[in-house]
Amino acid sequence: MQLYYFLAVILSLSLGSLPASSQSFARAAGFTALVILAWWVLCYLAVRLVVRLIDQGEVDARVGYDWFDRQTECFRWFSLGLVLLCLGGFGLGRNLDQLPLVQNSLALQAMVLLFPAMAMMSGLWAGEYLFAARLGLVRPSVWAGLKSIVATLRCSVGWLVAPIVGILALVDLVALTSIGDQVPPWVAWGALGLLLVAGIPVLVRRIFPTTPLDDATLQWIQSVVAAAGIRRCKIVQWDTGLQTHNAMIAGLLGRFRVLMLSDRLVRELSREELAMVILHEVAHARRFHVPLRIAALVPAWLAGAALERGLMHDSLSAWGADWAADWAGTLGSALSLLATVLILRVVSYRSEYDADAVACRLAPSVAQTCAEVPATESDAGHQLAAALLRVTEDSDAARKPTWLHPGISDRIDAFAG
Repeated sequence: MQLYYFLAVILSLSLGSLPASSQSFARAAGFTALVILAWWVLCYLAVRLVVRLIDQGEVDARVGYDWFDRQTECFRWFSLGLVLLCLGGFGLGRNLDQLPLVQNSLALQAMVLLFPAMAMMSGLWAGEYLFAARLGLVRPSVWAGLKSIVATLRCSVGWLVAPIVGILALVDLVALTSIGDQVPPWVAWGALGLLLVAGIPVLVRRIFPTTPLDDATLQWIQSVVAAAGIRRCKIVQWDTGLQTHNAMIAGLLGRFRVLMLSDRLVRELSREELAMVILHEVAHARRFHVPLRIAALVPAWLAGAALERGLMHDSLSAWGADWAADWAGTLGSALSLLATVLILRVVSYRSEYDADAVACRLAPSVAQTCAEVPATESDAGHQLAAALLRVTEDSDAARKPTWLHPGISDRIDAFAG
């Protein structure tokens, strides 16, 4: 997942801890609506400007696409500031207690807090569709545009938002009954953990559009995964309309684990290259990178909780620092968010390098029982490098390092060494 989507969701939810303001909720909602409207107009004007330059022959279509892509990336990060303005400055997230129905529902509070970010994301996705339609790459249609926005939502941030809102809705349901008073806390936490383990892979299969793999390819992938040490794993093909190279593995245990490969990845990579991509994802599972990332974030949230508790201490009120109690939740969330971003940078880089190295070491043993898998570590490294270069050949930006992923050249240098 892109860091932007993670930050947009976590920042939006964190702003619910801001102290209440004197602004009315209706006034805050009105200003927020005007900002969102202006944002959609800005996205439209950005598309129109670049398309006009292409139509007039001032820039090549490929250069124009690169300009538009960079422009959209800048817009994404700028939108985080607008989310802060709507929820904090205007007070949309500070006066939820003015709505009795929302005040008593964690799920509804989350939906209100997430609304500005989701509306601005939708404006960017609509702009991307309009840009493609103006260049004749897709059929221009309002209905097709709406379907494109929904499809992008499902495949980008939807699988993060859906479980958050779903879990909060379950908490609301429990709060409305007497179950919460009868069940010990450890049972509730255990049930939540089981729900996450079993539910996330199911959610991934339901949210992402999929198409069936042919029997021969499916059997070969299953044999590679099993030979690499993952005995039970659901294999699905992500239907991207042959637009995206991507792969991911979700879930922690046996039958609740799912490996997803995009259609373009399966079609365009050779078997040896695809085998190395699969082994890279298997390495993530075998080395427990997901639970390790979660465990690494615990200190960040403990630090935020400690700061919040410290600011709410009575001794600060004695010194006249009444503001500390009002802003304790906000400052604690800010510290947790900052620490999370920094920790994710370190852990994500190390896990990607580790998965590459483990994949190369796994390949020779897998090749003993599976066809079309590199038989030596050296050959595995060459095939993995070829796969990484192949899936990023359409975009120079995809080869550069991001906050959560090292650059392609850095990865190749690491496992080649």
